[in-house]
Amino acid sequence: MFDSLNLQQVISQFHFIRPMWLLAFVPMGFLLWLRWREDNQPSWKDVLPDHLRNVLTIGEKGWSKQLPLKLLMAIIAIAIVICAGPTWQRQASPFGEDKASMLVLLDSSESMLEKDLPPSRLERAKHKVRDLLALRQGGSTGLVVYAGTAHVAMPMTQDTKVFEPILAAISPEIMPVEGKFAEQALPLIDQLLQGRPGSTVLMVSDGVNPNTATAFKDYFADKPYQLMILGAGNRDVVSDAPADFDSLKQLASDTNGRFIEVTVDSSDIEQLNRSVERNMQLNGESSMPWQDMGYQLLLPIALVMLLWFRKGWLVQWCVVMTLSGSLFITPVVKAETIVASKAQTTEPIAEVTTWDRTTQWWWDLWLTPDQQGQRLFNKGQYLEAAKHFVDPLRKGTAYYYASEYKQAHRAFLQMDNDFGLYNAASALARQREYLAARDILQSLADKASLAPTLRPDVENNLKVISGIVEEINRTSESQAGTTDGPEESFELSDDKPRTADGADEKTAAELMIKDTLNANEILGSDELADKWLKRVEADPKYFLRAKFQIQLNESNKSDFTGEVQQ
Repeated sequence: MFDSLNLQQVISQFHFIRPMWLLAFVPMGFLLWLRWREDNQPSWKDVLPDHLRNVLTIGEKGWSKQLPLKLLMAIIAIAIVICAGPTWQRQASPFGEDKASMLVLLDSSESMLEKDLPPSRLERAKHKVRDLLALRQGGSTGLVVYAGTAHVAMPMTQDTKVFEPILAAISPEIMPVEGKFAEQALPLIDQLLQGRPGSTVLMVSDGVNPNTATAFKDYFADKPYQLMILGAGNRDVVSDAPADFDSLKQLASDTNGRFIEVTVDSSDIEQLNRSVERNMQLNGESSMPWQDMGYQLLLPIALVMLLWFRKGWLVQWCVVMTLSGSLFITPVVKAETIVASKAQTTEPIAEVTTWDRTTQWWWDLWLTPDQQGQRLFNKGQYLEAAKHFVDPLRKGTAYYYASEYKQAHRAFLQMDNDFGLYNAASALARQREYLAARDILQSLADKASLAPTLRPDVENNLKVISGIVEEINRTSESQAGTTDGPEESFELSDDKPRTADGADEKTAAELMIKDTLNANEILGSDELADKWLKRVEADPKYFLRAKFQIQLNESNKSDFTGEVQQ
């Protein structure tokens, strides 16, 4: 079911892929008019009295008169609409990178520690975000947390394994400034979503102030983003800081967004996921073709065609017999091969092989290998589909869905074009071969002949993968330059016992390495990668606290410099 907003979006997106087929209504209407005029011409039956005509003539009357003709015209009309290709959404992309992008704005103020939603509003909100990530199964997701200031906790990523520990570390104590100013996060939205149509901003909060509502209304008035609001709180439980759902509902109304209240079950998460994906399908700019929705109209045609089995309605039984008779034809060559198999072994495997080969022979009669592969692909049997596909793009896509990224990489390379190289880079990135993927994307970005429709996707993925490599380099450098003094204050609390002078202290040799490792060295050696991971701070809470404080200091410094220059 569509709500009023989504129904309006569907209506605005509705069009025909092949509109020239609608011209077929002209000859159809002409034939219908000729037939109607012929039926209304006077005949000998009209001169008979009613009581004699009812006895001497046989025929249908009223609305059922010429019923086969009327149903035939209805079938032709539906068939014309099917050929015209009605659509209102694009086909889903086979790659997770092209799924809906979502940015989470998580309220991390003190009011989120209220326990009207046990264990607290903040913890329940984090649970809901985790559930949503698991339900989405793909798509880029970023995290911005705010209190008195707003900070990027996690840039856009598809790796939920990295996202979850960062999300778990969010709490009011890591925020450098207290308060509740969601409008501080607005400049970060464009920085992360980069104006991509079809993206969604999910705000998780227990209320907003009037200034925030005004700032959000002005911001989303000309932005291609959808605003979803998840209200954290329970109005049925008395709290020192009651959740202000009225302000959140008004904010959703002012921004053409949607407000959903946290529920005890998963219905809230399912609504959010449907809205995020539907918004991407309706508004996302994609290179994927429009999805032909006319196939759904084949069902009413089939139902109407059942009436042709009535006596006297021109049933073509020869066609039925031809189709049915092919079921009883025995493939001689296949049977000889199976007999030879039985002669060699007494195992019951030959019976299964018989069934499989007969089934395969049956499908070979009606479907091409690519069509058979698409049938298996639609059923979710991606690996089997890849074995049937002949087209390299389809084969690579099936292997990609089956998580066989090496096979997908090989298949995409067989395309021998820029789009194949772009997909091959995506398969390499899935294998964490970031350097090779970066080099391929860089070579594509440097080509002047690259298709204009493909260039934005290439540049975006190149930026993301280059960012991963640079982040590894920066983290390696920061770990190499870290001293034990400052980190110890974060890792140990005041009441935690420390090692005495006479106690033996064992330190892993890997942790004492102070040299700088670059991305090429880390990604090229499993041993160095293992050492690098061991040197990363185990608890992200302290890392986020320091990161947010540094961001705040740099922001204040830039503001001060701007004032001096003025």
